[in-house]
Amino acid sequence: MFPKGLVIAVCTGIISAVIFGIYLEQVHSKKQGLEFIEGPSLSIITDKQNYLAGESVQIRIINSGTQVLMFSDNAPKLHIRALDGTTIFSSDIQNSRLEPKQESLFAWNQTKNDGTQVIGGRYVVESSIFTENEQKITDSITINVLE
Repeated sequence: MFPKGLVIAVCTGIISAVIFGIYLEQVHSKKQGLEFIEGPSLSIITDKQNYLAGESVQIRIINSGTQVLMFSDNAPKLHIRALDGTTIFSSDIQNSRLEPKQESLFAWNQTKNDGTQVIGGRYVVESSIFTENEQKITDSITINVLE
């Protein structure tokens, strides 16, 4: 027969481990998953959050809603800004419209509009798009460039 205290300690440890495992799984699935919603929605996803200097940043701009979205012809479709709001890079994207669940891919080589390399720091990747009713939808994500 096992001592009563040992049985209680082992059972408490097992129950705690199961609860903590469920919690971690929920947190992990929320980070990794892209949720598609009813109505207009735009999502920007990068392949990771931290990049070495000069490493290519893979950017996915996704229509995560159920309505067709269109980029403006008068403005760049992708902006990369420093945290102070200064635009350091902007670019057009090949697609002029995104159907529901359609995505546009872009690779940024960590250069500024003037062709110089960015320095280490945090940057905001941002895109804006419009619905057929001309409602503006914007999404952004923050990335880190490590020296």
